[in-house]
Amino acid sequence: MSSISSLCLVLLVSFCLDQIPAANADLISQTCAQTRFKDLCEKTLRADPGGKSANIQGLARIALKATAANATSIQSQIASLQKSTTDKSILEALKDCAENYDDASQQLADSLTAFDAKHYDDVNQWVSAAMTDSDSCEEGFKTGTSKLTAQNQNFFQLCSNVLAITKQAKA
Repeated sequence: MSSISSLCLVLLVSFCLDQIPAANADLISQTCAQTRFKDLCEKTLRADPGGKSANIQGLARIALKATAANATSIQSQIASLQKSTTDKSILEALKDCAENYDDASQQLADSLTAFDAKHYDDVNQWVSAAMTDSDSCEEGFKTGTSKLTAQNQNFFQLCSNVLAITKQAKA
């Protein structure tokens, strides 16, 4: 092979390798375009170092893991609120929220296992149940608005995105 042919081959391979992250950035945009909460989706997938090189199944797994991490974060917030609150009705609502998010965390762990086994219908069932848990948490506050409203909404939106991305991964 001549040196010019070798140089052309090296340049072609280098160019192709440089296009892989751009293609995956487009995959993230294309994937998130099919979700209800596009900005949150893109923010979630781009925040993970593996997002740039992931295929659709990898993106779904990233979304699931981020949602599970969010549930764990909310559990910590609930524990902090329980320590700093004396109002009995709020404490009761927080106790219920703690149980709801314990359930949601387990359901998301089950979802990851189901996803890895390609049991997508089970993933949909578990993630939908986790969404219901966040709604139940919010409904437990008699004042109409809890100190967890923003977190519950964000969690609900993350779950919605997981469902939409899992649907794409299933196809």
